[in-house]
Amino acid sequence: MAKFTEEVREFFDIRRLVFRIGELAAMTDVSARQLRYWEKKGLISSEEREDGQQARVYTFKTFVRVSMIKYYLDTGYTLAAAGKLAAERQDRVQYIHRFITRGMRGMAQVDGQMAINLGPFDETQTLMALIPEADTDAVRYKLLPNEEAQRVTQNTPA
Repeated sequence: MAKFTEEVREFFDIRRLVFRIGELAAMTDVSARQLRYWEKKGLISSEEREDGQQARVYTFKTFVRVSMIKYYLDTGYTLAAAGKLAAERQDRVQYIHRFITRGMRGMAQVDGQMAINLGPFDETQTLMALIPEADTDAVRYKLLPNEEAQRVTQNTPA
């Protein structure tokens, strides 16, 4: 279980992704000049370089924020409103990221179906989310005794 958790955390470690200003501009269709302006306005920020170089670098988080700001601008919002909406949405995404990296306990086979171990429901049961077979099916949930949930989760390859 610990190995799975570490693999998920490493997989979702977005801090390792950085982009130079030209790369960010090309990926988002926002000019480098606009990016510098947005940075001056406090809507985005570049990272300090540890290698002593002057060129700006941006994180994946900033890539997402720039993409959202551009989306809102393209739909008619002002820059200030787009920046505010992007910041609010990014705050909500942080909760989802925290859930994925800290809440998932592993995967298991339950009733012949893949399931995500969502951790203890109470002192005796664990909540399992059964992953739907098709896009049209709904996620179902099942409570398993803690010992059984731990046994099936540990026996499932990550």
